[in-house]
Amino acid sequence: MTDSDSITALLTKLRSAAEAAGFTVETFGQTAHYPLLGMTRTADSANEASRHLYLSAGIHGDEPAGPQALLELLEEDALPRAHHDYLCPLLNPDGLAAGTRENAEGIDLNRDYRDFATAEVRAHADWLQAKVTRLDCALHLHEDWESRGFYLYELNFGAQPGYAERILQATRRFLPTESAAEIDGRAARDGVIRPDRIPEIEEGDPEAIYIHKKYGGLNYTLETPSTQDLRHRVGALKAAVAALF
Repeated sequence: MTDSDSITALLTKLRSAAEAAGFTVETFGQTAHYPLLGMTRTADSANEASRHLYLSAGIHGDEPAGPQALLELLEEDALPRAHHDYLCPLLNPDGLAAGTRENAEGIDLNRDYRDFATAEVRAHADWLQAKVTRLDCALHLHEDWESRGFYLYELNFGAQPGYAERILQATRRFLPTESAAEIDGRAARDGVIRPDRIPEIEEGDPEAIYIHKKYGGLNYTLETPSTQDLRHRVGALKAAVAALF
């Protein structure tokens, strides 16, 4: 459980750090207690190498390392300005305040991108629709209380090379790579779950699948083991994001 003052302070820090780093910050929605922040920054100059990159965190309230990692990256101005960036650093502030995976209504937001039953997900989808036309890569920062090491999901159904190995190499400075051959009922190899088609999830689409279907590009869900030290988890997520550049 995190007190409400701490969540408000975190949101204030996120806004201030993003604005200092040249992002435009908007409140695209409102929960019962907190704003939902969306951040955009265009590339410094027209460049064929500029990419459209999306980062999100905090859709599960019991996964605090993601929002903290994005805060520190913003405070350090560590995201290169050569790209078009779209950030949603805390998608479930009510859940973070309560320390719960779900939002205040007990709904897992990361299974609501098919039905759009929650105000948070509807507002998020509307913001994305207004801001994003395509993506080259998306990163979703998560944690897993069952895992012992870092792992990731990669949605990559084209011929282009991905970033999975580069990400895993960067995160090994902070966390071991998950060695299980099966994670969440899916085949894994060397810390990577790489489906050969878009997964069908009975309870509803997660954010990553929605983003991939609608905006394309490479798509990574990054998972740190929540039983490990918080500083190591934050460090691994920061390293994973930095590996994209």
